[in-house]
Amino acid sequence: MDEVFSPEQMKGAIKLKANLLKSCFLRNDGNGKFTLIPLPVEAQVSVLNGMETGDFDGDGNLDVVINGNDFGTDVSIGRYDALNGLMLKGDGNGGFKPLSILQSGIYIPGNGKALIKLRDKNGYELLAASQNKDLLKVFKLNSGTKTIMVKPTDVYAIIQYKNGKISKQEFSYGSSFLSQSARYIKMDETIKCVTIFDNAGNKRAVMNSK
Repeated sequence: MDEVFSPEQMKGAIKLKANLLKSCFLRNDGNGKFTLIPLPVEAQVSVLNGMETGDFDGDGNLDVVINGNDFGTDVSIGRYDALNGLMLKGDGNGGFKPLSILQSGIYIPGNGKALIKLRDKNGYELLAASQNKDLLKVFKLNSGTKTIMVKPTDVYAIIQYKNGKISKQEFSYGSSFLSQSARYIKMDETIKCVTIFDNAGNKRAVMNSK
């Protein structure tokens, strides 16, 4: 730094140091408190771009699917191409277990960028992953669980399960790398009722017919 900047230029400068270079997630512990938790080592091998959360294996816990890599680095460095897409299986307590390609069916070997959730014409959930200058990859969940759309003004839903468990799902516009997923709620046989709230505080209940 002394070879680049003069003492006059460095006078009063704020020096910052990075003390954690891992990809992490922030867990909301409530009451304005958050915990920073590094992802498993399998998620540290390359750049992470598109990410989606959801119950992708039907066990009632939130999982994470990741699309990554970066082929635009300097030629002397080489590509960041060690990630072939990744699914992290959630345990419901803030822990995640990386699944192999054979276990998850997620395989995105290219210059992975955006990742979104959407519905097919029959209302079943899909994942679409873009790869720069490569094919768009679309994955369909084996669970065959149908979904219901929400309105543009809806902001969140309280989901009541038949086993007594309650969860909250927020409806955002845009997430992770240049991604915009469809806004919907999954309705499987484990759900008893969904109460949806809009931006004016109005609510409506949707009962599961199954």
